[in-house]
Amino acid sequence: TVTFTVTSSCEPNKTCTATFTVDSSPVVLTCPVNTTEAACQTQASIDAKFNTWLASATIIGGCNASISNDNTGPPNACTGGTKTVTFTVSSSCQASVTCSASFTVTAAPAVVFTCANNVTESACQTQAQIDNKFNIWLASGSLSGGCNATILNNNNGAPSFCGGTKTVIFTVTSSCEPNITCSATFTVSNTTAVALTCPSNKTE
Repeated sequence: TVTFTVTSSCEPNKTCTATFTVDSSPVVLTCPVNTTEAACQTQASIDAKFNTWLASATIIGGCNASISNDNTGPPNACTGGTKTVTFTVSSSCQASVTCSASFTVTAAPAVVFTCANNVTESACQTQAQIDNKFNIWLASGSLSGGCNATILNNNNGAPSFCGGTKTVIFTVTSSCEPNITCSATFTVSNTTAVALTCPSNKTE
């Protein structure tokens, strides 16, 4: 605020005042919203979402304000976890302003696989019956958990309806764990050999 004074030879002094203002609005930093992402996404998807989340921090005000953060990368897509990031705004006319927020990925559920039970079928069924029961048996293992988990097996067909055993290896593949394997057997009892006894030779 400046006071201006006019002096002259024939009048009393005259004064007036006026103000010259430089307005530096304070920095306002808005952190990203704390976020939780579901398990079983790809790492590329998590990376992209994490980078989008980092960029959602906003600032207004300040002089020559710039924003930085201390992130060390997103959580692992499989093991999950939380990364807490501190955002810092530096500007010419005030002390640094900070806030923090967290980005969480839920851990992938563990694979739980129960193998098919060993089975023995009686002899003298038709091959069609044995084939049908074998296919039902192949699908009898139970699977839960894991990310994108699938069951594979190495079967090459059911045993003969006349008897035999097939051992099948089941393999579970998933995105976040090593393969899990187990084996089980499907057996058809051997048929009893035919025993034919002829009538005795006889003369009347």
